[in-house]
Amino acid sequence: MNNTKNSKNMALKKKATRPLIKHETPIAVMKSTLNPNGCKYIESHSFSCGHVVPIYEVSNVHALNQLIGYAKFINQSYGDVYYRGECKLHDSLLPGLLRGRTGTSCSARLNSKIKEIVSDEYLKKQLKLNIEDETSSSLIVEGLLQHYGIKTRFLDVVDNHWVALWMGLFRNTAIKQMISYNHYVEREIPLVDFASGKKVSDEEMYQYILLLAIPGKSKRANNGIYTSKDFYEIDLRQALPSTFLRPHAQHGWVVRKRSHTDARPANYDMATSVVGIIKIRIDRAKQWIGSGELLSQDNLFPPPAYDNGYDILLQRSDLFEGEFSITKYV
Repeated sequence: MNNTKNSKNMALKKKATRPLIKHETPIAVMKSTLNPNGCKYIESHSFSCGHVVPIYEVSNVHALNQLIGYAKFINQSYGDVYYRGECKLHDSLLPGLLRGRTGTSCSARLNSKIKEIVSDEYLKKQLKLNIEDETSSSLIVEGLLQHYGIKTRFLDVVDNHWVALWMGLFRNTAIKQMISYNHYVEREIPLVDFASGKKVSDEEMYQYILLLAIPGKSKRANNGIYTSKDFYEIDLRQALPSTFLRPHAQHGWVVRKRSHTDARPANYDMATSVVGIIKIRIDRAKQWIGSGELLSQDNLFPPPAYDNGYDILLQRSDLFEGEFSITKYV
C-alpha cells in the first residue's frame, strides 16, 4: 500500500517538474527612457498597423553607436538587428513592389520574371545558381533584382551603419535631361532659412536610421539564405559571386516576410520589425561619414566597367524592360 502511494507521489512530483514549453522569444522594442550622453528621446512614431516605436535624436557618434548596440543587446535572444537609412519617415514599411497595391497581380508578374531568369542558361551560370534548389534560386534572383533597381517583395537593409547613414544623407534623383538615368544628390539644410529663424521642416533638416530586428535563424542554407518561420533573409555577399559587385560594396542584405498562403501586399509590411528609430541632423551625418571614396556613389554603385554583373544585366534588354528595367546610374 505504502509502495503504491510512494510511486504515485514520485510520478506527480516528476510531472510537476517537467520543463515548460519554451515559447519563441518576443521582439524587444527600445525603451523611451534611455538617456546616454548625446541622445534625447523626441517622440514615438506610430505605423499604420498600430506598431509604436521611440524616436531618439543623437548629436554625437558615441550615442549613435550606443543606441545601435542597445537594440542588438536587448534582441540577442530574438535575432539580428539590421539598419535602413531613410530621408523621411513613413506610415508603413512595405517593399517597393507592393506600395499602393491591394491585389496580387504584381507578385504574379514578378514570379513569372524570376522563373524566366532562373531558366536562362547564361544567367544561371553567371549567378552560379543551384538548379536543383528551385526555392533558393528564386530567392537569390529576387534579391539580385532588388539590389539592381527592380521593385520586389524584399526590403534593402545593411549591417553597416555608415552605409545606412549615407542612404539617409543622399537622395536618389532622376536626371531630367536623361530620364532613364538616376543619380544620388547630397541633401543640404537650407542654411539661409535656418539662420533667419524661418521654420525648416524635419524632412529638410533630418535623416533617420530604422533599426529592424529579424527573428533568430532556424536554418542556414549554404548560399547565404537564412530562413525562419515568417521571414527570409539573404546576405547577398554570400549568395552572389562578387562579379556582381554592388551588393558587396554596400554590405547588402535583403529581408522579406514569407507569404505562406496569403500573398496580399499588406502582409509584407515590415513595420512590426522596427524596434527603434534614430534621428540625425543631416549636417552632423555629413561630418561623421566624411568624404572618403568608400562612401561615395562611385563605390556604393560601381559603374559597369567595374561591376561586371551590372554590365551583364544591362546588356540583357530581352529580359529587363518596362517595369523590370535595370536602373542606370550616372
